[in-house]
Amino acid sequence: MSYAISPGRLGISRRGAWLRGLLPCLVFVAGYAGLSHGAGFSERDIPQTPLHFSYYTLGLFVMGGMDLGTPDKGPTWARLLLWAAFFGGPVVTATAVLEALWALALPMAFRLRRLRDHTVVVGGNRLAELYLHQLRARSPGAQVLLVDKNPNNPRLEALANKFPMTVVNGDINSEITLALLRLPRARRVLLLTNNDFTNLNAAHRILEDAPGLAGRVVLHLSNLGLLRSVHLSRAMQTNAYFNSHEIAARQLVRDYLLARFEDTTRTDLVVFAGFGRFGQCVLHTLQEQASGKFEQVLIVDREARSQVSAFEDRAGAAESYARCAVAGNLSDCELWSRLDQQHDLKNREPLIIVGTDDDMVNLERALWLRGRYPDAYIVVRQFRCSTFSEEIAHERRLLLFGVADLISNAIPARWCTKPRALHMSAVPTPDARELES
Repeated sequence: MSYAISPGRLGISRRGAWLRGLLPCLVFVAGYAGLSHGAGFSERDIPQTPLHFSYYTLGLFVMGGMDLGTPDKGPTWARLLLWAAFFGGPVVTATAVLEALWALALPMAFRLRRLRDHTVVVGGNRLAELYLHQLRARSPGAQVLLVDKNPNNPRLEALANKFPMTVVNGDINSEITLALLRLPRARRVLLLTNNDFTNLNAAHRILEDAPGLAGRVVLHLSNLGLLRSVHLSRAMQTNAYFNSHEIAARQLVRDYLLARFEDTTRTDLVVFAGFGRFGQCVLHTLQEQASGKFEQVLIVDREARSQVSAFEDRAGAAESYARCAVAGNLSDCELWSRLDQQHDLKNREPLIIVGTDDDMVNLERALWLRGRYPDAYIVVRQFRCSTFSEEIAHERRLLLFGVADLISNAIPARWCTKPRALHMSAVPTPDARELES
């Protein structure tokens, strides 16, 4: 078990770090200006050159001028500047040494002992970044503890540089880590790891250790079937929970796909190019909100059959349409040729949803599909849309769908602001159960 913290992660604001860097510069400028304008020492005469001015000024940070005597020569204002450097240099050096000793000698628990009204974010991933953006926009001064099990997570440093916070490397389900986080005094806890069981177990343990957090724990569950299976558990009944894929799927269906079905006179063919959790959430939403609007679904994925089986177990299979699973690589031209022959894709103006987890693959495949099916309605999933992707999508008549913005916009303001009372009742308010879609 290891815990890591760096000076930039000790809750020091960017303004504070900037001031700490400025002070040594000001001390140096004061000393240099004093010497260059005629101030001198009682015990030593120094050559009047810029190099010597710089050397003896830097020496004030180490020796404090003890071997030089005191400033007693030159104009009064120049001597005052030199006196300021005499005192300022040793103070700056001593402060830096004490901070270094503090960081080395004191354990993490002691450093965090004064934490109060802080937000705990578990999981150093893209979802955590979206939440931190919203938190900083709505509560700029909020104290944040970011917990991640993997000390080698490449996102940790980027997040710490972007958002002032403390980073703890540890397992959220460990007693040591839980004790370290000062949970009874926390404002809110967000469980955003990529492991659903980790999030669920942590939610239960947090409620046991800090019952006052009831209604202020938020957990993400990526498995839609698991979410529906455990929704009656204590953690799910007491706190807020959400599925990011479901948020994006509902928005896509509501704002774009339903209108597409209404605009077409024929019963539609829907093609899923990639059928992971996002695609499964889209199909589940279509079954609920567009039943009878499409007659056939083609699912193209490397693991199409196993993904379809998982979908049927989690969401259930509707009988209002025919479903065909095709295992294969999306880049396989022969596969699409077989689909053309079997399902007449070129003459049916299909609705194609390109929704793998790889943004670049999605865009590249969508462009290729546009060339092959000029009349198709092609939807392209992106986690975060770029200027380039938006421009090329506009040129090639692709519907670009950015998941990040949808999730960010769906985060309730109450998750980013201070609760009305720090110690809330164990009975949550009705709107604390599930993230609005």
